[in-house]
Amino acid sequence: MSGKRPIRVWTAPIVLAVLTSIGLISALVSDDAGDVLAWITLAVPVLVCCWYAPRRTRSDSAQGAPASSVPDAS
Repeated sequence: MSGKRPIRVWTAPIVLAVLTSIGLISALVSDDAGDVLAWITLAVPVLVCCWYAPRRTRSDSAQGAPASSVPDAS
């Protein structure tokens, strides 16, 4: 790794996994307020993906990332 501690790398995925688990369990177990909680907690990972997906593709193309990391045989 490039100097980042593992806890910094895994914090966001763990938080998103916990939110997703809470949303799925509340959707299965409760009604009314649980449904609202499920919608909110399940929307967070979707919104995060929608927020970062366009940024990821722009930064990759701006840096001129190669299409393949395998060097040519010739």
